Amino acid sequence: MTAAIVAAVAGVLGIAVGRLWDSRSEATRWRRDQKTECYQRLAEQFQATYEAIRVVAQAESDADGLQALIEHTKDGIFPAWDSALASVWLHGSTEVVLAASRLDQAIGELHDGAFQQRLVTQQEWNRHRVLVRRAFEHFLSAARKELDLPPVATAFFTDPGLLNRDS
Repeated sequence: MTAAIVAAVAGVLGIAVGRLWDSRSEATRWRRDQKTECYQRLAEQFQATYEAIRVVAQAESDADGLQALIEHTKDGIFPAWDSALASVWLHGSTEVVLAASRLDQAIGELHDGAFQQRLVTQQEWNRHRVLVRRAFEHFLSAARKELDLPPVATAFFTDPGLLNRDS
């Protein structure tokens, strides 16, 4: 009888410990999935936002057409960027949130220059996009580190005459 009670208690205890372990593992997996999803979403939105700013920066200065393009970009692109950024602020680690915030600031500065038509030539665009692309590279590095992925050298300026990495 005693052996049966000990076996029953051990079984119940094993189930309880196993369930506790599973719930902690599931919570950890869920948090990692949330981080991965929001980091990926911000990277995707970066590409769309960056391209939209480039199109505005290099558009002809026809007043009506340019204003329509700016309004379309503000209404169609930036809300998605803000949403993706907010998800990183909510789920991200401190280092990734700081990197995303620096990226947001750099995108904002590029946006201001493009939408105020200060980046008219290709050379001006190339010079101003450096900070944005470097901020994006830093975000990617921080996200990969957070997700325990090996570091990968990311370099968006591969054309030899454009810029060197130290400028």
